Amino acid sequence: MQRNNILDDFDFDQNQYFEENSGEVVAKFYSPLEAEVAAARLRSEGIPCFLANATSQSVMPHLQLLVRLHVRPEDAERARILLAEAAIDTEEPENRTENNRFLIGLAIIIGLLLAILLVRAMWLIN
Repeated sequence: MQRNNILDDFDFDQNQYFEENSGEVVAKFYSPLEAEVAAARLRSEGIPCFLANATSQSVMPHLQLLVRLHVRPEDAERARILLAEAAIDTEEPENRTENNRFLIGLAIIIGLLLAILLVRAMWLIN
């Protein structure tokens, strides 16, 4: 039975990269799509890898199986660094809160000016 994935560029049964049970897990994903993107990123950098449970997750999504990304033990550290570089930074920078304060103050001033103009226009009509 052939078990290769569409993104895999090597044959699992006769590959020079992985011995049986030699892959090290460097990341786990709930989304098969996210796992495929991470695997493609590693492959683009020349790191051979494969996904475990990707098909199971697609066939039985209600089970919430984790898709595991495996690499060779010697590539594990470099793979983790590459995946960390691609991670989204969720911390809010300090200057962003200062920008928000400025924008809120500006919105208040514009709102007050518009209110004054509206009252003045209504006073002129009467």
